[in-house]
Amino acid sequence: MVMHHEDDPTTLDTTPATTWRDQLIELDLPGVGPITACADPRLLRDDTDDADDDAAHVAHAAGATGAADAAGAAHAADEIAFRRREPTTPPSGEIVRSTLQARPPLELEHTWLVLPALGPVLPTLTPDGMVVADVSGRESPFEVRVRPMGSPARPSPEGALAGAPVEGRPRPPQPSARTWFRRPAVAGALRRRGGPVALGALVGTRRDWFEPAAAAREDLLAPHPDQALERALLIAVEHGQVAVLRIGPAGLDVIPTGSDPRVPALEGMELQVTRRPAQCPLHGRDGEGPCRPHGGPWIRASQQAQVEWEARRSQALAVQDCGVCFGEALPPEPDQPQVPRLAPRTAVVEISRLHLRGGEMVRIDPIAPPRRRR
Repeated sequence: MVMHHEDDPTTLDTTPATTWRDQLIELDLPGVGPITACADPRLLRDDTDDADDDAAHVAHAAGATGAADAAGAAHAADEIAFRRREPTTPPSGEIVRSTLQARPPLELEHTWLVLPALGPVLPTLTPDGMVVADVSGRESPFEVRVRPMGSPARPSPEGALAGAPVEGRPRPPQPSARTWFRRPAVAGALRRRGGPVALGALVGTRRDWFEPAAAAREDLLAPHPDQALERALLIAVEHGQVAVLRIGPAGLDVIPTGSDPRVPALEGMELQVTRRPAQCPLHGRDGEGPCRPHGGPWIRASQQAQVEWEARRSQALAVQDCGVCFGEALPPEPDQPQVPRLAPRTAVVEISRLHLRGGEMVRIDPIAPPRRRR
């Protein structure tokens, strides 16, 4: 796989401790419904801080009124002639936090043990950069390996159409325990030990990356909390996960499995829990309409941007439901070209790019490459 690091100037702190503390834990809890939990301390500011921020915003708005009026008058004609919403890019952290603060709080009755379910990323057939090791947690992450001497075989167009194997022997489909999307395997292991399972995702603070996750109720996983945590850690280690998260009335705990030294041990973090309305997972505000692609079919840079945007959208829809487009193509608006504004989401096994924790973007080969059409 090829790793690309993207700097995010809006991120205040990119340390692993901050990432695991401030991420959004979004689950569909049985008997409760979709929820969002977050331990970001900036969500729990007192009224004094809010009043100071409001005064600063008022002063800033008063100073910028004249410039805004001039800019609005200059662009009025353009807005009337061509009204189209901006592309849906990752929102700022302030927008996401203000949305969570505006929702009414929710008290969790039970404690849940959350397991990430991101497995190893398959290497690309034609790497352009350094080859990076398994990011599942079984080995040290981001370890540079020597590129193999021989290039992997490629199927011919006839073989791809006929479904013939590449190297002469039939190869069974990749089991869920060996793919990057390990949520079915992790959820199955929890379900066999703890009954009902909640499915969801760990989401970046700017909704710029999505990791599959599954959770089980602590009291159903084992009679004693320590025994339940031991079982959850065993499942996490078996499936190559780096941590187990405990959320509930006592707050947030992050218990590392020890496979990734960058994951911090957190205990007793104050947690804010809210209900999550069914909406587009790419937006930072509630009640937004359909998302809009970034990039387009013009030049190479815009084409690349649209490919990466579609991969991020497909990854988000693979782990979260959308109450706007439901993962389907939407017709264009009256002022848009007569082509669908959104394409159908890509199947999980055909996603070729993943947006990972910390801002990395990994390009992978499809787990089950789609067959070519005649």
